[in-house]
Amino acid sequence: MGLSEEGEEQLNRKHLDLCNKLNLDSDTIRTSWDNFKTINKNFVLEGDSLHWLGCSIYVASRGVETPTVGSSIVKGNCINLTSLLRHSNLSFAQFFCKINKWAEMAQLPEDFLNKITHLKDNFGVAYSTFKEYYPIFSKIFIPPSPQDLEQKHHRNRKQRPVPCNSAKVFEFIWNLFITLKGGDTQYCTELIKSFHLLYACVDLAFKNALFAERRDLLNPQFELLPSDWTDASFLAPTEAPCLISYLCKSPSMLTVAMHMKVYELKGMITRLIKNKTLAADQKTLTGLFNRDVFEQNFKNVTNTYETQLLNKGDFDERIFLAEYRRQLLEQQSNMTTIRSLPYCDSGENGVPESPRTTGMVTPRGGDTPLTGRSFLGPREADMTPLSIDRNTTQKITRLHNMLNNRSPAPSEALLQLFQSCQKDPLAKVQNVVKTLGDKFVCAYTLNNPQTEDEAKNRLQIGITLFYKLIETILQNEKNIRNDISALVEKELFYQSMFTCCLEIVIFSYSSSKKFPWILDALDMEPIHFVKVIELIVRSKDQHSRDLIKHLNKIEETVLESLVWKSSSQIWDIIAISEQSMPKFEDTALPGHLLYNEQNSNRRIQNSDSNTDTPSPGPSATDCFQSPVTAHSTNVSRQLFPTMQAGQPLLQTQTHLVITDKDGNRKMIPVIDGDKLSQQQAQQQPTTTEQPQSTAPKKTGSLSIIFRKFYNLAGVRMDHLCSNLGLTDVDFKRKIWTVFEHSVRNTDLIKDRHLDQLLMCAVYVICKVTGSSLKFQDIMKFYREQPQSVSDVYRDVLLVREKVEPDGIITPATRSDLIYFYNSIYVEAMQNFAVKFRSSVQNTSLLLSPLPAIKRDLVSPSVQVTGNVFVKPLESPSPASGSSFNYYFSRSPSKDLKDINKLVNSGVTGKRLLIDGDTDYPGSKRISNRKLQSLVEERRNQNTE
Repeated sequence: MGLSEEGEEQLNRKHLDLCNKLNLDSDTIRTSWDNFKTINKNFVLEGDSLHWLGCSIYVASRGVETPTVGSSIVKGNCINLTSLLRHSNLSFAQFFCKINKWAEMAQLPEDFLNKITHLKDNFGVAYSTFKEYYPIFSKIFIPPSPQDLEQKHHRNRKQRPVPCNSAKVFEFIWNLFITLKGGDTQYCTELIKSFHLLYACVDLAFKNALFAERRDLLNPQFELLPSDWTDASFLAPTEAPCLISYLCKSPSMLTVAMHMKVYELKGMITRLIKNKTLAADQKTLTGLFNRDVFEQNFKNVTNTYETQLLNKGDFDERIFLAEYRRQLLEQQSNMTTIRSLPYCDSGENGVPESPRTTGMVTPRGGDTPLTGRSFLGPREADMTPLSIDRNTTQKITRLHNMLNNRSPAPSEALLQLFQSCQKDPLAKVQNVVKTLGDKFVCAYTLNNPQTEDEAKNRLQIGITLFYKLIETILQNEKNIRNDISALVEKELFYQSMFTCCLEIVIFSYSSSKKFPWILDALDMEPIHFVKVIELIVRSKDQHSRDLIKHLNKIEETVLESLVWKSSSQIWDIIAISEQSMPKFEDTALPGHLLYNEQNSNRRIQNSDSNTDTPSPGPSATDCFQSPVTAHSTNVSRQLFPTMQAGQPLLQTQTHLVITDKDGNRKMIPVIDGDKLSQQQAQQQPTTTEQPQSTAPKKTGSLSIIFRKFYNLAGVRMDHLCSNLGLTDVDFKRKIWTVFEHSVRNTDLIKDRHLDQLLMCAVYVICKVTGSSLKFQDIMKFYREQPQSVSDVYRDVLLVREKVEPDGIITPATRSDLIYFYNSIYVEAMQNFAVKFRSSVQNTSLLLSPLPAIKRDLVSPSVQVTGNVFVKPLESPSPASGSSFNYYFSRSPSKDLKDINKLVNSGVTGKRLLIDGDTDYPGSKRISNRKLQSLVEERRNQNTE
């Protein structure tokens, strides 16, 4: 079923009309129509058919090899994307949304998806840069007047060209900027570099106007103009004032911006002068605005840009000029800001009309991962197209504020920490910084040697951040244990920290080098890199939400796929340990196991979990200790009470274990003994599983990795099952048991993705239990998860690459997830999966416990004021001596009055209700009759 309201003949006429407007060749017309018919036959194309026809034409045009100016051959037939969107009635936001859906339906190759990503990044950068451009221009130059534009709009060919007025200079600077920017892809995708290039172009134009004494161009109120600028006796200075320090507000970026002006821009303009594109003095770069050469300079720059545009097939960045012109003519007054860019009806003299751009797409990386949300701080302003530039600048500012003018060297406090250890690791640390720093610069400049200074600048910031975070983490570790020698002597710890610090710098500067580029550049193993992410997030520094989300996303990427590659060291570590992969039950922390429905909505509080603050998590020493460490069961028996067989921990634990900084353990009772006896008498255990230990059965750095992996899988499975309506705990435990078996007892996870095995586990249990759920339904709800990508179910490994004894290489074969399930997964799992059939009575089959999911990840607490929070009843927080709790339809009115008194006066009172209690303290008990009366009274109030 396709666009049923329109017949094929009507759609064909629309297609031909669109192709004629774009002046397409016959091959592109035929290919695009065939592709559209195929997609329209197999999928439901909702919305305007013209939008989908435009997508089909764009895809077909990208597959054509076309000779371009010169002797080169490019991919694509040089279609003007801006014209295509305008004639297809597509905004840029709609185009990026539709073309991604089209690529998924047509299963287009990765290079096409990369092209779309580049277009999306380029559009966001260009939009944000133009937003910055007009305010800068209006401070330095006389703002263009509507009269200048009207004169330009109405002149005919017989009239003389418009002289070099403010409006023409405004367009010339932008055309020069986008021409220079188009010569290097980094300027198109890195906002900061784009800003610096714009600053340099404006500085060049200011210098030319000043030396030419163009008082009709420069704003007389501009503060950097010489004091005698308006005098008749004015003489141009030998050196023009530098605008870079004026425009570049951040001192940390001034050096990079100055390098752009002195070296990069000068080289670019010199090349344009040499090839006759610009007429100017090659030594001083002046004379661009001379009346006898300006018009030709303007035309040459415009023609150069149009040539670039045809060679690359990108959108025309002059649309912003056309939109600016339209708005200025409409307002007929001084414009202080550029609003969102709607449809433009007029474009002439080479400036194209603009497709509608309202509802622009937001930058990538806006989705919050399902895990790690407890580490996020207060929500910052939402990312909008108007704040892309501001957000990038804020990230850099936060980074430099965190460094607080530190130097790229260890501080006195860090040196003292090193010297307090048995062996001073300073030489080892410096060697790591030198070795990895050289690798970083080499990899950064591999394809562009001109970025060496930029690479060194990023490196210096990374080194400074490295020493700061090392100091913070070691100080935290010192508070936990007196002797930190075991940690400071591990070179791997410093290598992982330094790699992560460089990744933070790259992210803060919005670099085009996306993760896992840094791992490949520094030859860092993902399994070691992931160990330091939580340590950095938990450090005392206040990281931004964007950075925490980025680091959390990186951690998920490593755990879901990178760590399971054939080349990963995890396989060697498992082999050396001579033990099988651990179960989740073996690595789980106390209170993190879920056995049945009775404890599905309850959570135990212990020394490793807290709802108000993120879990303390493993220490740095734990993360970098030996891969596998056996847990002492003797100590466990001495420290914790004995539980009956099959009794879940969440119903029986009576004490918490707290370890102080000296390593001493103390037990603190958390449940009244009489109340516990009553609960045990009223509620007999119904499960047959062995109780979980109060500490992980297996510890060590490898167990920490598996714990994180299983917790991540548990969160995603819970989210998927909830959307699919699979709420029964026993049913989810069957899914979890199958998933855990596929990871531990087969090689299905090797070179594959966590989500692939998870979706297969959900489907196989539905299949053997007689459920009518389809695989397409599972994939549909998987796509709603923030980490989902189409490659997970479109591109699954079937058979690995194999090298025959004679040296012939058999390439790997890949297909979609359903084919993988039928041909690979079923064969590997069928003997185990059939045990879960409803008709099979298998009393010896034990289901694995589920990871206990923190429900407050979905409904977090909201701070009202001070220490007053509102939390959902499903995820109550542990009470403390300084908090109040009020349960609707349960608590007495006095509790609410006490809370109101606290809010109004700021005086902290004593706790009245213990979180999780089913009864009130003895001194505050309320009879059932009085409580029932209160409930009825509130019900009557609600119905009135």
